[in-house]
Amino acid sequence: MQRLLMVAMLAAACSGSGGDPPVSMDATAAKEIAMGPLDDCPPVFGSTCESVWPWFAFQAPAKTATGVKNDLQSKWFLAAKDGKGVDVAPINRRDGVSPVTPVVILPPKPIDPKVLADETKPSGSLAVDSATVMVDAQTGKRIRHLAELDLNSTDDSRRALILRPYAPLGFGKRIVVGLSNKLLGKDGQPMPRAPAFASLVTGTAQETSAFGRVDRHFTAWKQDLIALEKAGLPRVDQVAAWHFTTASAAWVTGPAVDLRSKFIDKVGSDGLGLKIETIEVDPEFVAALPALMATPLPAGATVIVAKMHPDIALRIRGQFELPNAMTKGQDADSLLNWSGDEPTVALQSQNLWRPFALVAGPLALQAKIAPPLTLYGHGFLRQICLDFCITSGVADPASHFFHAAGAVAVGTDWWGLSQPELGIALGISGDMSKAPQLTEKLLHGALSYIALSRAIQHKVADDSRFAVLAPLEKLPRPLTDGKQGLRYNGNSLGGIQGTTMAALHPQVERAVLHVAGGVWSTMMNRSSNFAAFLTIVGASYPDPFDQQVAFALMQSHWDLADPVHFAPLVVSKPLAGAVANRKALWPISWGDSQVPQLASSMLARSSGAVLLGPPVSEWLDVPVATEQPYGGNAAFIQWDSLRGGHPAGNAPPQSDNMSHYAPRWMPEYNQMIGRFLYGDGKVEQRYCLARDTDGMLPCTIQQDIPEKAKDMAALPKLPPAEFKAN
Repeated sequence: MQRLLMVAMLAAACSGSGGDPPVSMDATAAKEIAMGPLDDCPPVFGSTCESVWPWFAFQAPAKTATGVKNDLQSKWFLAAKDGKGVDVAPINRRDGVSPVTPVVILPPKPIDPKVLADETKPSGSLAVDSATVMVDAQTGKRIRHLAELDLNSTDDSRRALILRPYAPLGFGKRIVVGLSNKLLGKDGQPMPRAPAFASLVTGTAQETSAFGRVDRHFTAWKQDLIALEKAGLPRVDQVAAWHFTTASAAWVTGPAVDLRSKFIDKVGSDGLGLKIETIEVDPEFVAALPALMATPLPAGATVIVAKMHPDIALRIRGQFELPNAMTKGQDADSLLNWSGDEPTVALQSQNLWRPFALVAGPLALQAKIAPPLTLYGHGFLRQICLDFCITSGVADPASHFFHAAGAVAVGTDWWGLSQPELGIALGISGDMSKAPQLTEKLLHGALSYIALSRAIQHKVADDSRFAVLAPLEKLPRPLTDGKQGLRYNGNSLGGIQGTTMAALHPQVERAVLHVAGGVWSTMMNRSSNFAAFLTIVGASYPDPFDQQVAFALMQSHWDLADPVHFAPLVVSKPLAGAVANRKALWPISWGDSQVPQLASSMLARSSGAVLLGPPVSEWLDVPVATEQPYGGNAAFIQWDSLRGGHPAGNAPPQSDNMSHYAPRWMPEYNQMIGRFLYGDGKVEQRYCLARDTDGMLPCTIQQDIPEKAKDMAALPKLPPAEFKAN
């Protein structure tokens, strides 16, 4: 009976005129066809069921916002050397795959790369003769994407074809993928159709067996062929077609937004606890803190009067209290405290304590007016005290900038990817099932800044013991102004995850998000930072195709805090309670070996920001604004230190060209961000022109990166005077 039903459906698929009514839910198929076995499925392309990720065989009809639920079996994915498959339970809770998922395909024979619309020619993916096609089933429009072969593989027979959408696909979208007969092998011949797909196209049902994982989506599968035809890929030219459904907003940004509300309620306007452990003061500035030397210290605190770094006059270290949304607190294997299978996270009754460090430079203690509090985000696998607890002879761009700006800055270890989590990161490289131990901490880490800032604003800014007596002033003033909107300055990881933090923090008024990118699964293969981790992944998962599926699966975990999903919430669509007229600037370093331009452009496309120009190179689908100074609220800007470009393809660069670090050492660059953060909020790139290599925009400056404090450039005046032509 089951085979007869399949034959009838296949015949209908081939005899139809192409005008079948649209399918609203794949559950329709379940009513029409008796279910076959669900523990196996035929290949839609290639040789096995798992030769393609994602596709509808891995999703089941369900009463969810999207109409489906992920339905993976561990046996199909990532058999490590020890034979253990990946734990798919966390992914199966979701109602779809990541809206930025890579599509990973194992072709039946090696592909000729010349036919692909890769990173160097992405517009080719929209051309009529494109070898690969992606279509939004609802709108019928083609989706721009890049098609690339995995450069990390040395085995052509296991080399993945990867399709990467150029912008988020959207929440709850049914995405149709088509491969055409223009997809040629190295033998010059098109790819062969898998038997199941050949049966769908030709009606030769004798080659097809009935499988429940196909049956339950069968009507929708027929619609895939029609959607591709309407998008310009004739059925006769289709060698494969399938669809998948992306997750709803409830499962992507929803957990963060829900947890944000719980954090705000529990933290309150005054913050939770603050334990000050050490207060370090430069001897030259003891007189600027008279009350600190004359009154009892905070409980447990110690004052140390000693010479520090020339950019730091005061440093306060300690712990701040924050809500606990984790199952095991700060243990390595701790996860978010999920409410069953729902996309919500519950707070624990007992709070957590995390480290913080605050610095104020000499100019901050000499200013007449209390500066606003600036939050700081450190880089990949660093700690706040690697940046703020530097020794006197070391060159440090963060402290140098804050001193020049007369700023008071505070930060914490970026939970999830700070130095203490190195062991977790290495562990994930050997066992992908542990991925949530990192990604779920990243979300908690972004929210922790709400508790940190409010504790500092109301337990340090309002504490008379930290009052500053500036030179020639008769009355002391607060160390920092706790009533002004917050500033944020984040570098590298602090720009990437800082984007998510800025979207979630209601009080961040202006944010500079240095060298940021989005879509972690895209950045990982391309970043020089991940080369060592990729070596461990290769040792644990020696099959190169399995590795690419691993990165694609992990994107669903990254989604919880991936900035590509939160960038629109920074300025374009701010969350409830966010400060009015928020401004965000994403400066990019051209040729960056650690955060490739592809990842930065993906973030730009999702953010709703403009690209300030003239740029080094325009980004597809990102509008360019050329007025200077720029007074809008959201912008990306490119700076070029002439250190070369980032190579195309998904393999990390052979070495780090240090472009990632160069701009933050440019005085002109610091003038630009100083004016934006602490001045009139406008962006003026032209400060660079006096030292620019050709005296024209875009800025191209050859910049040395000092290692010692004595080699740092002189402090620029921040915020600078309005730019005047040279």
